[in-house]
Amino acid sequence: MGCGPSSQKPKQPAAPGKGAQVAAPNKGTKQGRGGKNVNPAPAKRAPITKPTKHATSGAKAGVGGANKVYFYDKNKPHYGFTNFSNHPITYGGLVYPTSEHLFQSLKASSPEVFIPHRADIADRIRNCRNSADALSEATRYKKHQRSDWFRVNIQMMDEVLLHKFRQHPALKAELLGTGNAELVEDSHVDAFWGVGKNGKGRNELGKALVRLRERFRQGLL
Repeated sequence: MGCGPSSQKPKQPAAPGKGAQVAAPNKGTKQGRGGKNVNPAPAKRAPITKPTKHATSGAKAGVGGANKVYFYDKNKPHYGFTNFSNHPITYGGLVYPTSEHLFQSLKASSPEVFIPHRADIADRIRNCRNSADALSEATRYKKHQRSDWFRVNIQMMDEVLLHKFRQHPALKAELLGTGNAELVEDSHVDAFWGVGKNGKGRNELGKALVRLRERFRQGLL
């Protein structure tokens, strides 16, 4: 049987006969007209107030209470942590509009070194209008990218981020300001550098930023 109201009508109590004893009123009740018991109105309960949350902008509570700082959206905090932000990087005497431009250009570098073996392709990528075009241009020349790219791509990302955050002190300060929080690229389309659609991706960009933050903090750079 459920907890909802019953469909049966409650039975009416029989009227007391002659000589029947009438129960004394309960404590806390008052006698009304005709000897009827009148229950006083219940006291009003104080409203329950919920504790105010003091969450850092762009931060959420993670497993075990650990803070997680999410970044990806252009209109939300820490967009500068992405490879699409407008933070030019000087590298090898050339200026790359974003860290994405530089990262994609390194696909045309020689194995084990960061010198382009296809400078023409690297220059095409560097001169793209925006980071999305840089990625598209690099994809067009995929057959010319270094053969060991998927073995060294994380190492390359570390190199790119090092130059980016060194050359932009405010960005470095912002990174150090995240404390010990886990950094998460909240991309729904990239499950390698970000967390992907289901939130369970590898988040390699976030991990690279955590490594860089620790190196800065220990004065290793």
